Amino acid sequence: MSETVYLADLRYNYTGFLANDCMPLGVAYIKAVMDRDLPGVKSRLFAYPQNLWEAIKLNPPDVLMLSNYVWNEALSVHFARLAKRVRPDTLVVMGGPNLSLEPERQAEFLERRPEVDVYVVGEGDFLGGDVVSQFLDAGKSIRALGAREIPSCVYRRPDGSVVAQKTWPRHKEVDEIPSPWLNGSLDEFFDGKLAPLFETNRGCPFTCTFCVQGTSWYTKVHNFEKQRVLEEIEYICKRIHDHSPEMGTFRIADSNYGMFERDIELSEKLGEMRKKYGYPKYIDATTGKNRADRIIQSVEKTSGALVLYQAVQSLDENVLKKVKRSTIKLDSYEQILTHIRGRGLRSNSDLILGLPGETLDTHVSALYKLLDAGVSQVTNFQLMMLPGSELETLESRREYQFETRFRVLPKNFGVYGDEKVFDVEEIVVATDTLPFEDYVEARKYALVSAAFWKNNHLDLVLDFGASLGIRRSHWLERCLKLLKGSKGEVRSLLDSFVRETKAELFESREDVLEFYGREENFQKLLNGEIGENLINKYAAMAAFPLWDAVCDLGMEVSRQLFVERGVDQEIENFDEFWEDLACFIRHQHAGGATTEAVLTPKTATLRYDIGRWVSAGMPKDVSAWRLSGPTEFEFRLTAEGQDVVGSALQVWTIKLQGLAKLITRINMHLMRRAVRKAGEVEFVSHLSLESRAVPVTSFAAGGRAKAATAGATAGC
Repeated sequence: MSETVYLADLRYNYTGFLANDCMPLGVAYIKAVMDRDLPGVKSRLFAYPQNLWEAIKLNPPDVLMLSNYVWNEALSVHFARLAKRVRPDTLVVMGGPNLSLEPERQAEFLERRPEVDVYVVGEGDFLGGDVVSQFLDAGKSIRALGAREIPSCVYRRPDGSVVAQKTWPRHKEVDEIPSPWLNGSLDEFFDGKLAPLFETNRGCPFTCTFCVQGTSWYTKVHNFEKQRVLEEIEYICKRIHDHSPEMGTFRIADSNYGMFERDIELSEKLGEMRKKYGYPKYIDATTGKNRADRIIQSVEKTSGALVLYQAVQSLDENVLKKVKRSTIKLDSYEQILTHIRGRGLRSNSDLILGLPGETLDTHVSALYKLLDAGVSQVTNFQLMMLPGSELETLESRREYQFETRFRVLPKNFGVYGDEKVFDVEEIVVATDTLPFEDYVEARKYALVSAAFWKNNHLDLVLDFGASLGIRRSHWLERCLKLLKGSKGEVRSLLDSFVRETKAELFESREDVLEFYGREENFQKLLNGEIGENLINKYAAMAAFPLWDAVCDLGMEVSRQLFVERGVDQEIENFDEFWEDLACFIRHQHAGGATTEAVLTPKTATLRYDIGRWVSAGMPKDVSAWRLSGPTEFEFRLTAEGQDVVGSALQVWTIKLQGLAKLITRINMHLMRRAVRKAGEVEFVSHLSLESRAVPVTSFAAGGRAKAATAGATAGC
């Protein structure tokens, strides 16, 4: 009878929503090497916890290998415990980047987790098989294995003491790892739920202290052979087309995609696959920090599927120096953005709140600079104490006086083996330059950015304002000011957000587990009432059930700024025109509290042909687009929008918990209705100025959804 090895990269799915929807690529690499080098060993991959639990009960393995990331550490440890209960002689091996850099704390990790026998440190592709081989040579005795010298691992000696061996250097010849795509190891995961996670190279030349790959161990970049990568792309795209066409996302794990010459050719291949197979619709990748020319070409070659994503984290030189961040300069960044916008392509960036040296002023200033530079979207992250990064070390914690809190990771919980399991993250809420009160205030800016600007539902009026010299940063600042002084449901958006922002934070990991372990709180967690990603939750509220109120406030802010600049005196019948513009923008976005409200066409009576005015470039003189009389217009999702949004609502539902996921899984421009005048045959899609040059593309799964065909009339 052959030995059995289970390799598990687990992701929570207890709520019905996957917390992590990537295929288990890391453990698939280990399996590919093991299948080649240890043909007598029977190995099997797992991503779903229920499947692993059933397999353990039915046929407990000789070796259980578990990944350790920040989002599944507790889940992996829990299954190590379950496996030991069923079969104490099972060797439990854990590996992954979620481990402190300090050897003493690495040993403590194992000391606190007796159910884990060995922790593989570094890349596990070959180390995993080496540990299994040594275990077999030791007669499948955990005690005998511990008496050996196991390289690049943390493990127990027979006397119970824990040893942390020196980490192996990285393996340069990555092509010695067989392709888990081409050998079929990952075929079972083309199930329409998991997205392919793809790797063209490994390593990162940058030294950011908040990132695991910022350490010197990762400095050299090792490329997989180009022809192999091209064949893998073809294999993946064809298999998606044949077996899971509802999947639209393709994730690239490279730290700096597009920065290398060959990435242009790889992007061209992805663009060809999109035309040939209709996939990928959305490529999720972090683009490089240097070589703007190559990055731009890589973005362009994908037929609209790849969005420029250049993370800046901060724009303060003092902060960047402290975190050893070699970043693109703002003037170069603006040059890239100018090109991207001119080509009708989209750009993303992000900021991290809580970095060393960052203050409320520097953080908000960076947000404003990105807004005014023309970035399509900014994601506001909070600094996580990421094990394996330099900032997480005890020395850094002391130096920058990090004050941290703990919170449950959204949707990273469940009941497995009849026990509740929660994964928890540690985030920075105060430093020597950022008091907690400023942390809360910065979060308010993040809320307004996400609710009023991030998904670009008000871009038409912002673009019009920009053409008249109104800065987006002034608009966003005024939105927060007006929100603070408002009443009703839109003010409750701010109040409840601040309340939840404080309530989600706990003094210790144990406090998190105790609170959510109570049945009444667990049910609230399960229902999405608490414990969600707050930015996504409130952005979803703004985009769906509260859209009308959010639109009204955003338009009121815009009107104030226009009036302050005297635009109302320069546009004849300004009030009438503004009323129509606000009505047009409100109806163009497919918001609503029900699926029917989102998918159903709308009609409105207008006195201006706003759509054609937008197509003409939104000139200040609007008289040419004034109609002879009030005219009815119809607003309807495009065929692609109806398909993608409808399919996404079927998958994620109209519940707020699902909508918070949905807005991160589709191109929100697809929620922009096309418009036609009553009596006209064709609808015209009016995107913002930055998006009109190319067709809208889907970020989400395809598939067919039943279109709502009944019309609905809505007055303005």
